[in-house]
Amino acid sequence: MNFRTLLVASVVTVAPCVMALPGSSAMAQWSGPSDTKQAAQPAYGKTTVSAIKAQPKDDQKVTLEGTIVRKTGKERYQFTDGTGEISVEIDDEDFPNEPVGPTTRIRIEGEVDTHLMKEPDIDAERVIVLK
Repeated sequence: MNFRTLLVASVVTVAPCVMALPGSSAMAQWSGPSDTKQAAQPAYGKTTVSAIKAQPKDDQKVTLEGTIVRKTGKERYQFTDGTGEISVEIDDEDFPNEPVGPTTRIRIEGEVDTHLMKEPDIDAERVIVLK
């Protein structure tokens, strides 16, 4: 087998494998109607800060709408929806790629974290700027 044949054989074999890697367009998700059963998405029930604080349930999936009051630490923010304030952890990769200030309305989808010696907080999984 000569070098040229080996090179062509390598490209033909490796190219389909590279195209199937995560992040390629082959991993796009269809969001329209389907004739096949789709995996259920987690339900993020819309709630309020006061309701979470009144009856916190660990790992409860929640949706909150309001504003960030201030940054309190690395990836930590104080959030309000008008019914109260709660601490929220927003990983840098989950923070919106547009400016967010104290007057910017956002939607947070995440999970309630309960603790033995402190108030519950939210671990944000998705943050959306509301227009």
